[in-house]
Amino acid sequence: MATNIRDVAKAAGVSVATVSKVLNGYTTVNANTKEKVLALVKEMQFRPNQAARALVGRRSMTIGIFLTTGLAHPFFTKILGGMEQALKDKGYDLIYLAQLSRNKEYSFVRHCQSRNVEGVVVFGFQHDDMDFGELMESGIPTLFIDLDMQQGRAGFISSDNEEAIGKAVAYVAGLNHRKIAFLSGMRHSYTGRLRLDGYRAGLKKAGIPYRDDYVVDGDFTKEEGYRLMKELLANPDRPTAVVCGSDLEAIGAIEAIREAGLSVPEDISVVGFDDIEIAAHVSPPLTTVRQDMATIGRRAIELVDGLINDGTMPPPAEIVPTTLVVRESCAPAKEQ
Repeated sequence: MATNIRDVAKAAGVSVATVSKVLNGYTTVNANTKEKVLALVKEMQFRPNQAARALVGRRSMTIGIFLTTGLAHPFFTKILGGMEQALKDKGYDLIYLAQLSRNKEYSFVRHCQSRNVEGVVVFGFQHDDMDFGELMESGIPTLFIDLDMQQGRAGFISSDNEEAIGKAVAYVAGLNHRKIAFLSGMRHSYTGRLRLDGYRAGLKKAGIPYRDDYVVDGDFTKEEGYRLMKELLANPDRPTAVVCGSDLEAIGAIEAIREAGLSVPEDISVVGFDDIEIAAHVSPPLTTVRQDMATIGRRAIELVDGLINDGTMPPPAEIVPTTLVVRESCAPAKEQ
């Protein structure tokens, strides 16, 4: 029995890309090669749903999505909105493949087989959450969002996180702030590491020394923003500006600042990240880094479609630019 597409390719003496083309019903494969591969697929009992689809010349026209965040999360809903038009344009249906536990024995491949999807989008995971090796070796076209996995038929898309935080730091430094803190939010994640690098680079460019006591680490929730800001406020040399890893963190930080009897932006300037809908409606309206989540969602589907339909397409690695949206939560620093 074959455990992955490489077993079939090795037995047939062809490339993984050729086996993928056969399984997806391409007509560009030599007839003898196709016959040999399909015979081995049956003999080795590899991916029965995919093999059956190739044999009868039908496609499921379905893309699956794995995610750990809830469907109601504002970041995900904007990405899903971007996916919708691309799905319509390409003729695909989308299947939500359930919020997964962090069970290391879980098989992405078996789940994909059971739902007969042609490709998958993976969102909300970190490197150490799951073993993605089986999925990337399976030949299933896969697109990771915010996770730099790139191998075979798998690639990724992400915002330019490092540049984004660098722009935020440059903005508040331009308002004469020298005590700039960073609510990093999961600094050991893929995006968290890049954002911390951007924070360091932004400080260096502005000629501001890095201070480890100005970097606090949690997650991207409002509750963590509140907790982490209280930690910063307890610093005897408290910061005058705070760059946050998400808008929700920023909103929690503003709540903690006000609870301490201080004002935003007069005492402390606050910058968010994401530009979710509520960012423009909080008081004061939040200056934030806008991720182009609609583009990320649209391109995720377009890239998966490319991997499905072109067996020679190299694994993508696409970085999407961000925009700094200036509102009212930042002001020039008082004398420091």
